Amino acid sequence: MNRIPVSSKMIQLTERLAIASLLALLLFVTVPALRADDTTTTPKVSHPKAAYSSKGVVSRQYSVQDRVRYQLWNYTWKPDPDKPITRIEVRIGEQKVVVYQGDDVAGVSPTTTGKPGHETPTGHYSILLKDIDHKSTLYGVFEDEHGYVIDGNAEAGQKPPAGAVYDAADMPYYLRIRDDGVGLHAGFLPGYPASHGCIRLPHAFAELLFSNVSVGTPVDVVP
Repeated sequence: MNRIPVSSKMIQLTERLAIASLLALLLFVTVPALRADDTTTTPKVSHPKAAYSSKGVVSRQYSVQDRVRYQLWNYTWKPDPDKPITRIEVRIGEQKVVVYQGDDVAGVSPTTTGKPGHETPTGHYSILLKDIDHKSTLYGVFEDEHGYVIDGNAEAGQKPPAGAVYDAADMPYYLRIRDDGVGLHAGFLPGYPASHGCIRLPHAFAELLFSNVSVGTPVDVVP
């Protein structure tokens, strides 16, 4: 039987194809296929989960500006669920509201009371009305046709600028304590007295307070 001569070039080509096939097989086994949502062309590296654990102590510090901008006010709410709220104390000098169950403190929150010229009146009051989505009958804002506020200190009955409309101020979780409209409600806290006389609270705290007091609950406003 006659042998067919094989050239050296043919042998080299065969060897190269074999090596290339072996490399392709190794690459297929060791490199995971990329999904359509992968944004990298290199294999992902797995890190120990412990490196990202948040079960330990986490401490975050905020600047005064960020605390005001993002309303990151601290408050405490720890009432006895089997006892009623017996009294609310608004401390103007401390810009603080303290909620009591008898002699026990059930909650403490920062507040914003009336600005100069619109000071929150001191005295002994009680809750006269609860309104979860109250609108002010005295104050609001002027908005342009796109809904942007162009004047944040408008008053009811005041003529709006051309093209603007009046929108009464939102006062959610409103607890009225005086016939002239002064009450506690959720609102913006800039860190100093700035309201038209009302007692503003952080939204979450106002919701808790609203849900746990009744018409008739005493409210003391002190200097």
